Amino acid sequence: MRHMILAVFGIVVIAFGVARGETILTVDEVCRLALEYNRQYLAAERELDRARGDIIAARAGALPQVSIDGRYTRNIKKGEMFLPGEFFDADGFVKVPVSQNNDFNLSFSLTQPLYVGGKVGSAIQIASIYENYSREKVREVEADIIYNAEALFYASILAESNLDVLEKAYEQFSYNYETVEKFHSQGMASEFELLRARVEKSNLEPQLVGARTVLNITQKSLKSFLGLSLDEPVTLQTEITDTTAVNVPSLDSLTAAALRNRPEIKQAELQKRGYDKAVRIARGDWLYPTIRLNTSYDISASSEDFSLGSQDITKSWTASLLLTIPVFDGGRTIGEVRKAWVDYYQAMLAEQQAQDDIRLEVEQAHDNLVQARTALDVQKETIVQAEEGLRIANLRYESGVGTLLEVLSAQTALTDARTNMADAIYQYRLAKSALKKATGIEI
Repeated sequence: MRHMILAVFGIVVIAFGVARGETILTVDEVCRLALEYNRQYLAAERELDRARGDIIAARAGALPQVSIDGRYTRNIKKGEMFLPGEFFDADGFVKVPVSQNNDFNLSFSLTQPLYVGGKVGSAIQIASIYENYSREKVREVEADIIYNAEALFYASILAESNLDVLEKAYEQFSYNYETVEKFHSQGMASEFELLRARVEKSNLEPQLVGARTVLNITQKSLKSFLGLSLDEPVTLQTEITDTTAVNVPSLDSLTAAALRNRPEIKQAELQKRGYDKAVRIARGDWLYPTIRLNTSYDISASSEDFSLGSQDITKSWTASLLLTIPVFDGGRTIGEVRKAWVDYYQAMLAEQQAQDDIRLEVEQAHDNLVQARTALDVQKETIVQAEEGLRIANLRYESGVGTLLEVLSAQTALTDARTNMADAIYQYRLAKSALKKATGIEI
C-alpha cells in the first residue's frame, strides 16, 4: 500500500510538471543525462577505440607484409659505357649505350616474420591490457560523473529547502507582526514590541533574496553539467525513502568490496602487467634472434618508345631467409631494459598506493555516513521540539501570559532547526553517494 501511494504521488508530480512545460529531474535522470552529455566521459569512451586500434597494429607484427612498387624512368640523356671493339676510336675504345629512352620496373614483395623473440605476442598482450585499462578508465570517469551529478542535484535540493525554510519563517514573522500590530492597536502591546516584530520580519527579506539567488545559481550549475539550456525550467523530484536509515555493512566488508570493484585498483593491476610485458619486449632486442622470410618478384622493361615487346621485358623471382642475431648495439638495449624495469617497479608502488588510498577513502566515507545518519536522527527530534516550543509560545502570547520575545526566540529556534535539518538531509544523501563511489556498490 505504501509503495502504491508513493507511485501515485510520483505520477501526479510528473504530470503536473509536464503540464507546466517543465523538465522533471530525478537523481536517476540526472545521472543518465550527465553520462550522455559529459565530454570527459565521451573522450574516455573514444580511448577504447584507440586501444582496439593498438591491438590491430600489434597483430600486424605477426602477419605478412606485402608491398607492390612501381617505377618509370625517362632517360633524358642515355648512359653509355666504353668497351674494346672492332672499331676503335682514337683512344682505342668504342661507346656502347647501356639504356634506352624509357625504363619500367614493377616489384612484388612479401615478408613473413617467423620468429621475433616473442615481441609480437607481448605487443598483442600489451595492447589487450591497454584495452582493458581503457575500459576501467571509462568506469572510473563514469563513477566520478555520477557522484558529481548527484552532488549538484542534492545541492539544488538543499537550496530549495533553505528557500522554503526562509519563506515559512517570513510567513510566520509576518503573522507575528500582524498579531502584535493588532494588540498594539488595542493597547495590549508596546511600541517596542511592534518595532521588534517589524525588524525581525524585515531582517528576513535580504535572506530571502540571497536564497533565491543561490537556488538560481545551483540549478543553472546543474543544468550546465547536464547539457540543458540554462533557461529551461526544471522540477527536482526526490524519493521520500532516500533518507530512511540503511543497514551499512561493516567497514571490513566495504573495504573488501572496494578493493574488488574499484576501477582504479584494476587499472593499477593492468598497468603493472603491461610494464611486465614491456620488459619482455625490451629484452627481446638483447637476447633473441629474429628470423624473417622474404620473397620478391620483379618485372623490368626498357624501350625507345612506349610500345613493349616480349624481348623488352625481363622477369626475376627471389626468396631469402633473413637471420638477425643481436651482438652489440652500444648498450641501447640494456638501457631500454633498465627503463622498463623502473616503469614496472613504479607501477607496483602505484598499485600499493592505490590500495592504501582506497582503504582510507572507504573508511572516511563510512564514518561520514554514520555521522550524517546520527545528525539526521538528532535533527528530527529537534524539529519536533522546536515546533512544539513555537506552538506553546504562541499560545502563551495570545493568552497574555507570554512575551513577544518568547515567540520570536521560538520562531528563530524553529528556523534554525529546519535549516539544520535540510543540511543534515543533504549531508546524509551526499555521504551515501560518496560511499557508493568509494566502494563501487549500492548502499
